[in-house]
Amino acid sequence: MKMRFKLLAVSAAMASLFAAPAAQAEGVEFHGYLRTGVGSTSEGGDQKCFQIAPAKYRLGNECETYGEAMVVVPFGKQDGAWAKYNLMLATVENNGQGDFESSKGDKFTIASRQNFFQAGGFFGKGALEDAKVWVGKRYYNRHDVHINDYFYWNNSGLGAGIEDISLGGPKLAFAYHQNGNGDNSLTTRRFSARAYEFEVNPNGKLEGEFVFLKGSTAGAASEGDGYTFMVQHTQSGVFGGFNKLALAVGKDEGAGGAWKPTYATADGGFKGSDFRIIEQLYFAPAGTKISGQATIVLQQVKPDNAAKQTWFSIGARPQYNFSDNFSVAVEGGYDQVKTSGGATAKLAKLTVAPQLSLSGGFWARPVFRAFATYAKWNAPAGAQGGGVFAPDTNGMTYGVQVEAWW
Repeated sequence: MKMRFKLLAVSAAMASLFAAPAAQAEGVEFHGYLRTGVGSTSEGGDQKCFQIAPAKYRLGNECETYGEAMVVVPFGKQDGAWAKYNLMLATVENNGQGDFESSKGDKFTIASRQNFFQAGGFFGKGALEDAKVWVGKRYYNRHDVHINDYFYWNNSGLGAGIEDISLGGPKLAFAYHQNGNGDNSLTTRRFSARAYEFEVNPNGKLEGEFVFLKGSTAGAASEGDGYTFMVQHTQSGVFGGFNKLALAVGKDEGAGGAWKPTYATADGGFKGSDFRIIEQLYFAPAGTKISGQATIVLQQVKPDNAAKQTWFSIGARPQYNFSDNFSVAVEGGYDQVKTSGGATAKLAKLTVAPQLSLSGGFWARPVFRAFATYAKWNAPAGAQGGGVFAPDTNGMTYGVQVEAWW
């Protein structure tokens, strides 16, 4: 009997030991994003989308179900050292053929988007008082234009770093990222330094990040290098919203267009330069029922031994709220892609979308939409919508959608 009680006592102690971290994990957070809907075209069949550039104007022009679910589990004490585990999984569904969508056959995909630990409270008073360290795979310093889902700067991925080092107002962050395929072939390493929260004028802040890329291999793969640099000015209080003006430039492996530096492969395969200028305005004038966003993008990629390509984009999505729960959004967008010595592809689209939401304003979510989208393009833009509109160079889609984040 004594032996039995001893075993029970040991079991209870071990259970308490392993349960201790979980017991401290109070205040678990759940975040997420979802967009989904159904639609068709003027020719019949499923909804089709229109795109010729690195990004497309989104309203009434998204053809998949995409969701993100994120859990944040905290550890530690509020008045001392703390840590948080962050896990985000994403789901993509393209078919919607039945009530059981299998991951087999590319009908349904589950993907890892973020999986990292972040911690702070280690350093006491001074410049590192609010500093945070992190290790893992995470979204890192992502900047986008919402209406066309254009991530013009993105340094996400697997890595480690420290951020929120205080300079008495401005802050610094340093990070290391790498991506490879796990064998002796090439690994691309990214070293970044970021400065932000610089107050350069009333209601205006400046930030920037410099990333050096270097290939590394234990095998016979070639290695290259390059850099990317982004600087952005944010002005708040403009027409009740904000204005952001950003410039990004790249050289060699840090160049090549959108999504650099995140998806760069530093194997020496690209020599050249690029730049992109992004202007975006969010407006919500006080005392009105109008809100919305507008953007202009100019991107140019100049390889040393290939044709130069220039992308120009302009678009806007104004919204009028008839009440807190009912609004109408109208989105117009135009993209043009020109290759030196070749034809210029052009695409314009216009969407009208009545919307229902729980509150008023451009950012109110969840939002339930009906939409009708008309697009027109030229022959160099190719067969839009998978060719269902051919031989015409215009077409129409319609449907319903819900979008939410929390």
